[in-house]
Amino acid sequence: MKKIFLLIAAPFVFFSASTAQVAQETADETDKQVIVHRVYFPRYYERVEQFRNEASITSEDIVFLGNSLTENGKWGEYFPSQKIVNRGIIGDEALGIYDRLYQILPGKPKKIFLQTGANDVSHDLPVDSIVERVALIVDKIREESPDTKLYLQSSLPINESFGRYKKMTGKTNVMPQLSKRLEQLAVSRNIVFINLFPLFTQPDTNVLREDLTHDGLHLKKEGYQIWKKAITPYILE
Repeated sequence: MKKIFLLIAAPFVFFSASTAQVAQETADETDKQVIVHRVYFPRYYERVEQFRNEASITSEDIVFLGNSLTENGKWGEYFPSQKIVNRGIIGDEALGIYDRLYQILPGKPKKIFLQTGANDVSHDLPVDSIVERVALIVDKIREESPDTKLYLQSSLPINESFGRYKKMTGKTNVMPQLSKRLEQLAVSRNIVFINLFPLFTQPDTNVLREDLTHDGLHLKKEGYQIWKKAITPYILE
C-alpha cells in the first residue's frame, strides 16, 4: 500500500515564544483516507502534561477553555465559591482545543466557557474557516458530554496602535466579523452566546480600549473585572 507524506507548515503562532505549528498528513492512495497528526508548540505540550497531572475533571467543575486570554484569567479567584478549572493555553487555537478535549469531556463537567479565535486570526485563516473549527469543538462537546452547559464567548477587540503583534496588523475589523459569525453558530446549535466584544471597545469603534490592555491584545486586571461581571450571571445560574 503506497503512502504519501505531506508536511505542511502553518503560520507563526504569535502567542508562543518562537515555535511554528506543523501539521503532518498521511494520505492512503488506495482508499483516499487522510489521517492528520497535528504538532503544536512546546508550551502546548507542557500545559497538556500539567493538566494530566492535575485532579480529573468532574461533573461539579466549571471549565474555562481557550487560549492566553483564558489562561491569564484568575477565574478561581473571581469565583471562589465555585469549582473552577482553567484549561487555557497561551498560543492555542481552535484545533488545538479540539485535540485536547479528551482530557475534559470524560469528566462530564457542569459547564464549559469557551473562548477562542485570536490565534486563528493571526494565522490569516478566513473567518468561515475559523468558525468551522469552533463548530467542531461545539459539536464534540455536545456529543460526548450532552449534559454540560456550554457557553460560547465572542472574540475580543484588539488595538493595533501598540504595534506588538505584527500578525494582527489589519485585523481590527476581522474580530467583530468573527464575533458575529460565532453568534450565528451559537444560534444554530442552540447554545448560549456571550457577546463580550462591545464591553471592551472604545466608543463608536471596534478598537480595544487602551486602558484595558498593556500590549493591544491581552487584558489588564481591569479588563478581567469587566469579563467577570459579564459572565457572573451565567456562572451562578
